[in-house]
Amino acid sequence: MSQSGAPIALNIRHQLPHRLRLDCPQELSNEQLLLIETAVQQLQPDWLVRAAAHRRGVVVSSQPEQRLCPAVVAGLVDTALRAPDPHGPAAPPTALQRLLGQSRQGSIKVLMALAIAGWVLPILPGTPFFLLAWWLGWRPEPEAEPAASAEAELQPALLQPST
Repeated sequence: MSQSGAPIALNIRHQLPHRLRLDCPQELSNEQLLLIETAVQQLQPDWLVRAAAHRRGVVVSSQPEQRLCPAVVAGLVDTALRAPDPHGPAAPPTALQRLLGQSRQGSIKVLMALAIAGWVLPILPGTPFFLLAWWLGWRPEPEAEPAASAEAELQPALLQPST
């Protein structure tokens, strides 16, 4: 998929007045086929789109009395191929991923306890435990920003109309 503004090279493999077959340079994903079908359906609801050549092309067909404009169809397919990948909600974590996350959080808590004990006790070094906890993903809580910053105090207040 080309993320640049350059058009993708589409080849017209076969053309009839009511049917057009385009070959694409790469195999089309399900999302790309859905984007192409949606774009064509918005333009002409009675046109049909299907994958061809092992998903390396598309066939767009219409009613026999309608004519297809190859430039319009190629433009729609090109736009759909250059569109960014659609993002949906993240898949829920699997049981193994939940177990690994829980064990990581438990390890962080133990390492932070050892790091604090190491800074208090002279025999136990605390820094290595702190660094291991940091490596596992522990980060300090961000400090809450004050409600009114110094810059906001310098700005004049909005004038309210008198009643």
